[in-house]
Amino acid sequence: MQVFRARWLVPVDRPPIENGAMVVERGRIVGVGPASTVEGPGEVCDLGDCIVLPGFVNAHTHLELTCYRGRLSPRPFWDWIEDLIALRREGDASRRERDSIATGAAESLACGVTCVGDISRQGIQVEALRASPIRKVCFLELISGASQPPDNPASLAALLDEISSRFESERLILGVSPHAPYTVSPDHLRETAALARRRQMAVTMHVAETREETEWMESGGGRVAAFLSKYDLPTAKADPPGSVPRMLAASAILDASPLLVHLNYADDETLNAIARTGASVAWCPRAHAYFGHTDHRWPEMMDAGINVCVGTDSMASNTTLSILDELRDVRRRRPDVDPDVVLAMGTLRGAAALGLDSRIGSLTPGKLADFVCVPWTAGAPGDPIRNLLEADAKPAGTWIGGDRAA
Repeated sequence: MQVFRARWLVPVDRPPIENGAMVVERGRIVGVGPASTVEGPGEVCDLGDCIVLPGFVNAHTHLELTCYRGRLSPRPFWDWIEDLIALRREGDASRRERDSIATGAAESLACGVTCVGDISRQGIQVEALRASPIRKVCFLELISGASQPPDNPASLAALLDEISSRFESERLILGVSPHAPYTVSPDHLRETAALARRRQMAVTMHVAETREETEWMESGGGRVAAFLSKYDLPTAKADPPGSVPRMLAASAILDASPLLVHLNYADDETLNAIARTGASVAWCPRAHAYFGHTDHRWPEMMDAGINVCVGTDSMASNTTLSILDELRDVRRRRPDVDPDVVLAMGTLRGAAALGLDSRIGSLTPGKLADFVCVPWTAGAPGDPIRNLLEADAKPAGTWIGGDRAA
C-alpha cells in the first residue's frame, strides 16, 4: 500500500482536492481525499508542489509513424498522404517504423500518456509494445485489396487469432480498424462491423477527414477518386456511399459503438445520426491545424450528447505525442469552454471512447492507479485545472498501476 500526497489532486470526476492524498493498493486506487482524512499503513510518497491527475489517454495515434517526425511540412491532406506513401515505400521503412513504435511509446509516457489507442496496418505494435508498461488498445487496420494483409475481413480475423494466441496481457486490448469509407469496400465494412460485434471488440474508423472525402461520398469523383484509381483499390470501381449517414447506416457500424476519428466535415444529418448511438468521436486538434482544416464542430457534438475525446494522430503531422499539449491548444483556441470539459477530453472521455472508463480516466476508488504528476506553475491561475492548461509545465512523473513508468 502507498499513499501519494500533492498540493492538488484533480480526480476529473469530482472537484479538485487541495492538499490531497490518494491511497493505492495492489495497483488500484482505494482512497482519495484531503490528506488530513486519508490514511494508509504503507509508504508515503509526498509529490510536493504539483498537480496529480489521471494519466492522459491518447485515443487516436499511429505510433509506427513516429520515425517520420519533421519529414513532411504542413500541407493539405491529399498532398501530404502522397508524400507519406512515398516515404513508407523506401527500402528500410518497415524496420524504421517497427523501431519507432517503442520510441513513440516511451515519449508518450514521458508526456504523461498512460493509455493509447494505436492503429497499425499489420498489428506490428503488439510485439513492439510488449515490453512497454503503457496500456494499449491496438487496432489492426483493414484496407480492401491492399498489397499486404489484412486486405479483407477473413485475413483480418486470421491476424486477430494469430496475435491473440501469442500475446496476452492485462494492459493489451485488440481492436479492429476499417481504415476509411474510401479504402474499405461496403461489403468489407459490413463484415468488419459484424466481426467487432461478434467478438465484442473495439472498433475505430477515419470518417469525414477531408472535404474531398465527403464530396466523393456524394458524387464518386474528384481527388479521392483519382487517388483510388492511382493505387488500383477496389473501391475505385464501387458506387459511392451517398453520404456519411448512409454509409454508417448501411454498414451497421454504429451498432458496434465505434470510435469515429476526425469528423472534420460533419453536417447536421451526420451529427444527428451519431448522437442517437453510443459512438464516440476522436478529434486531433493540432493535426487539424497542420492540415489547414476549417473549424471543427466538437462543441456542437458535445451539446448533442456525443462523447468527444482527443488524439495526437501521428508524428508525421504533429510535433509531440503529448495529450496535454493538445488540451492546451484547445484551451488557447476556445477559452470560453469550461476547462473541466477540456481536461475530460484527454482523460475520462478518452477512456470512455476506448471502452475503458470503468478502469481508468479518473482518480476514483476501484480504478487502476494510472496517474501523472505535473509541477505547479507559480504566477499561473490558482485554479488547478486552469493552472495545468494555461501554463507550460511538463509532466514530472507518470505511474501505471501504481508503479513509476516515466
